[in-house]
Amino acid sequence: MQAELNARTGLGIRAASPFPATCVLTMTNGPAKYMADAMSYDRITYEAMNSRYARGAAAKAAERISELLRSL
Repeated sequence: MQAELNARTGLGIRAASPFPATCVLTMTNGPAKYMADAMSYDRITYEAMNSRYARGAAAKAAERISELLRSL
């Protein structure tokens, strides 16, 4: 994924994966800045304030990635 997901989002994707081993890689194939989770916006963190993505984008990305993993 080009955007940098935080650890919380990556752990959520890994937990939703049907596979025994799942590794979430971010900042792959070019930097696209941060994709902060909702809690980061609530806490006004550096990653949330420097994100190009709207609040909720990380949750939508994680949901779609989880769907794709389950379809494999």
